[in-house]
Amino acid sequence: MKNEYHAIFGTGPLGLAIMDQLIQEGKNVLLVNTSGKADVPPSVKVIKGDATKLESVMDICNSHKISVLYHCLGLPYSSWAELFPIMMDNIIEAAAIQQIKIVYADNLYAYGPHDKPLNENASYNTVGMKTKVRAEVATKLMNAHKSGKVQATIGRGTDFYGPRVKTSALGEQVIKNLMEGKPADLLGNPDTKHSYIFIRDFAKGLIMLGEHEDALGEIWHIPTNEPNTTRTIVQKVADELGTTAKYRVAGKFIVNIAGLFNSDMKELKELMYQHLNDFVVDSKKFKGKFPISITPQDEAIRQTVDWYKTAYN
Repeated sequence: MKNEYHAIFGTGPLGLAIMDQLIQEGKNVLLVNTSGKADVPPSVKVIKGDATKLESVMDICNSHKISVLYHCLGLPYSSWAELFPIMMDNIIEAAAIQQIKIVYADNLYAYGPHDKPLNENASYNTVGMKTKVRAEVATKLMNAHKSGKVQATIGRGTDFYGPRVKTSALGEQVIKNLMEGKPADLLGNPDTKHSYIFIRDFAKGLIMLGEHEDALGEIWHIPTNEPNTTRTIVQKVADELGTTAKYRVAGKFIVNIAGLFNSDMKELKELMYQHLNDFVVDSKKFKGKFPISITPQDEAIRQTVDWYKTAYN
């Protein structure tokens, strides 16, 4: 219905990419973040809300006619264990009362290390706080669906890149560095295969899950391009920029040592398995069910570099 909102909780790069796609589809978009402000088109309503407080989420869901709620909230790693489960509880409670469909934008951390491509049936092999919290929160949502409390689905994406994406494995530390003539900062082994997802494809896939009843109650891996080595992708970025690809690689030993002095590097230790071995996503389940068109990697890199040129020049 035209007067219903598609509500996006979280105005990071993914939330805004979903907004862009929904606007193209002529949907009414409601953005929720802790400031109530965002640099968005005037047609988009932005309101202040705090998902860590049940009354705040309840008020938003009670005072707006919402058909789909996209959960795209992010937090500093240090807050994950305390706040991620609370936010999911609050979203479930509020959505249940108003019968709002939940689409949860998740990553692949819950699976932990595996030696095969990751499909939706992979076990949760948690190896630390971040993997455990992601597994806990996803299980919480799926259990709420199974019990009949809410209608929900989970769309998982691997490391994303694209317009507005700054803090990722293919973010500023690669693209901005190369623009400035600096080496691209990479983790682990840049010659292993790694699945990366273009953020606009991730957004498109999540919206498709929100539109199809068949998606409910299940976990889906949003499709990506065929896995490539990180070194190859960085070379493609350098070629698009018209510069020489230079690399500075932090292996396991360097990350372990740096983690003693740097909290950000300490947080990366748990996730090094993703960068030391092949990290490949199997999305056959999604592609077999929904007709999605994935942006070719060269075109995705061009769009990403174009955004960086505009943002930093």
